[in-house]
Amino acid sequence: MKEKELREVATCVLCGKAIGNTGLPLFWRVRIERYGLKADAMRRQQGLGMMIGGQLAQVMGPDEDLAEKTFSTEITVCETCATKPELTCVAVLAEKGDE
Repeated sequence: MKEKELREVATCVLCGKAIGNTGLPLFWRVRIERYGLKADAMRRQQGLGMMIGGQLAQVMGPDEDLAEKTFSTEITVCETCATKPELTCVAVLAEKGDE
């Protein structure tokens, strides 16, 4: 990671402190992605699987996406916050990253 990029992500999204504040030269970059299932595509794939068999349907089917990304964010978490169980709820992390 180059200096410019490090400066842009050098603050923990949970405590708001600089990543070097912990005394350890370590921090986390966390990518959070949320997906939604595509019911119509899943029904088509299931129907084909019921007609010709699941494994054959995987090979012969259209190989379309069965889920699509609905949300994505990347956050920085300091070493101290990364070890606190009450702060590791994925939905809370995603909300902090969206701010």
